[in-house]
Amino acid sequence: MPFLSRHSWPVVLIRTPFCIVFFIVGVLSIRFTQVLADLLFKSLPRVYHLIANLTKVHFLTLLAFLTSIINPSKVVVTYNYDDLPKSNSFKVDSNGNLSSILSPNSVWISNHQIYTDWLYLWFMAYTGRFADSVYIVLKENLAKIPILGPGMQVFKFLFLSRKWETDKVNLTNQLLEIDADARGLGPASGVRCISSTNPSLPGVAQWPKGDHPDKRIWPYQLIIYPEGTVKSPHTRERSNKFVLNLNRPLLKHVLLPRVRGIFLMLRLLRDTCEVVYDVACGYGGLKPEDYGEDVFTLKAFYLLGYGPSSVNYHIRAWNLKDIPLGNDDSVDIDTVDPEVLKKFEDWLFTVWYEKDKLMDKYYKTGTFAEAGNSKSRTVTADFKLKSSLEVVTPFVTLVSAFLILRLVVKGLWHLYCK
Repeated sequence: MPFLSRHSWPVVLIRTPFCIVFFIVGVLSIRFTQVLADLLFKSLPRVYHLIANLTKVHFLTLLAFLTSIINPSKVVVTYNYDDLPKSNSFKVDSNGNLSSILSPNSVWISNHQIYTDWLYLWFMAYTGRFADSVYIVLKENLAKIPILGPGMQVFKFLFLSRKWETDKVNLTNQLLEIDADARGLGPASGVRCISSTNPSLPGVAQWPKGDHPDKRIWPYQLIIYPEGTVKSPHTRERSNKFVLNLNRPLLKHVLLPRVRGIFLMLRLLRDTCEVVYDVACGYGGLKPEDYGEDVFTLKAFYLLGYGPSSVNYHIRAWNLKDIPLGNDDSVDIDTVDPEVLKKFEDWLFTVWYEKDKLMDKYYKTGTFAEAGNSKSRTVTADFKLKSSLEVVTPFVTLVSAFLILRLVVKGLWHLYCK
């Protein structure tokens, strides 16, 4: 019946207060866990890092649960066997859950359409058991959101100010830490930097080289949107101007990617990154002429339940060694040979023009699937947690603290007041 639709006002009026309270309490519980870890385990780097990573899982769990009840959707993954490492795979179990085998140290690059793009790629990492290893590149102003901002800083997300000289130093320091942690020689393993500055870039710390077999290895899944912003009339016009200045054909469905930032990120992760996952993303319900930020606004998405009916991915992987990044050791990319940067730019633009063709195919056919290609496979799964019991985990620390406090107060009451 129409009045039982998830978009109907009676349903919205009941669901919205529940989801708001659930989200606020969940976020407060996650922040409580982080603050408690900071107070108790800051001097124990491995323990602290484990708890910080655990709160990443809790945050993804909280968002995925709420998203799945407000806007149930499908995740459709298309890939070609020849375009992925042999060890990688995407399967759907008997309960409709997506199960992925991913490379531990990876970078994800994708076109950017809506404000919740990052959530779905984080979910992909979750399906590969890497929800605790995700790092996302975000705008700096998001770090200033009360409660959420400090929480994301504990996650060690990477925030951009759009001021190159500042971002270059900050990103370099953060990425070198991620790289060192992945080798077991970073702060998460209790290792100190060997120098607080770097000859090639002042203000950048130096970490030990090599791998430490006796230390815990901390994998990463770095999510980047090289376009730097969602597609809109303004950003599309600006992108088209850059394209014309470069004497290249206009892009129809994606924006021209920004080169320097992703070049810096991939160069600094050369010692540990195994593959770069290149993702073309299309949403069910979006037409080629639509702008996702206008159709799937946060209000429409989370209050009214108007979100994409499906999240469609075409995924392929590049071995990092096959990407032209240069062979020098400089951490300052502004000193890199211009020819090296030009080769990388050509590679990235080629990838993006191929992505534009994939998006064109998706909008014309409604799928990334390749009919008649025996090496192409498409799997469809539900966007949901593998177990509904997982949604309890973000609240465990807060509830446990409340119960302990209650027992202490009750004990003191009986001891001194009776």
